Amino acid sequence: MSNLSFTSRVPAFDANVGVGHRNNRRYPFDEPLQLVEEMARHGVDQALVYACHGETISPMHGNEALERWTGGENGLVPQYMVGADPESLRQIQGLHASGLVTHVRLHCTEMSRTPFVDWIYAPVLEWLVAEDLPLWVSMADTPPTEIVDTLTGYPDLRAVIVGAHYAHSAMALPMLRVLPNATLELSRYENTQGIEQLVEAVGANRLIYGSFFPRYAMGPILYMLNHLSIDDSDLAAICAGNVEKLIEGSVTDDK
Repeated sequence: MSNLSFTSRVPAFDANVGVGHRNNRRYPFDEPLQLVEEMARHGVDQALVYACHGETISPMHGNEALERWTGGENGLVPQYMVGADPESLRQIQGLHASGLVTHVRLHCTEMSRTPFVDWIYAPVLEWLVAEDLPLWVSMADTPPTEIVDTLTGYPDLRAVIVGAHYAHSAMALPMLRVLPNATLELSRYENTQGIEQLVEAVGANRLIYGSFFPRYAMGPILYMLNHLSIDDSDLAAICAGNVEKLIEGSVTDDK
């Protein structure tokens, strides 16, 4: 009988995990420990977690809900979210002043019907550049043309483009070349030889593992990464090292 068990041969830090219920979708788990157990089942050591409620309803309320998921729980690192309104920015600035924020996630611009354009988000983007904080932005929820057009105006902003899908195959490499300070998260980038080609073209240091759980299952892309034709040093960078560098200062010591 075949063995269906799988263990990543390098440490794994999931850079894209949502927690909590949304207005239109129930979360698979009610307690943080259940998420930690799901991570362990897939061999994931740590996860960067944001509140699903913050994607579509209120980034501010979502940020407030994060504490029950990340307060002392093993391996769950909070990622706070920002929207376009001044109150949301003020909340993030306050959290940053308290030492809680070293990276920020953009809310779902598609659901909020707020285009990701400079004339709306300039205050947020200018502050992120001034504080040297990386921005997570979803190409599954924000038109890629808006991402490129807006971020090219902020060349010093470190951006993490999350939600890469095999449908984005034709645009992933051109996007990384146009945005030399951007990193690509690979949650559904499953096209044949696609990741190996990106490693060869731009280097493994610009790619990170993320699952986009609960939209997608946590394990498949991690399994795929462990079976690519790349060396272990590149695999280790993609699966954990690169995201740890991006969020340096916020990784929990309780592993």
